[in-house]
Amino acid sequence: MRNRNLEIGSYVSAYVRTIRLRRHLSQEKMAELLQISTRCYQALEAGYCGTSGQTISLLLLMLSEEERREFVEGLAKAVQK
Repeated sequence: MRNRNLEIGSYVSAYVRTIRLRRHLSQEKMAELLQISTRCYQALEAGYCGTSGQTISLLLLMLSEEERREFVEGLAKAVQK
């Protein structure tokens, strides 16, 4: 179970960074969009902490349909590892 959680956390961390860079956003702006502190966002992106269901929900709402599909498919792969 712990390895699965690490895989999921690593995937989410990498994906939020990908989205931030793809949209040319600062960490501060991304944190604002996800309604978390900048410090918490930095820890999330660095893989030092997990994320809440609320943050994942806000992330999904800001994604395009294609990005949501990309996120969910990648998440499914991370779970299967």
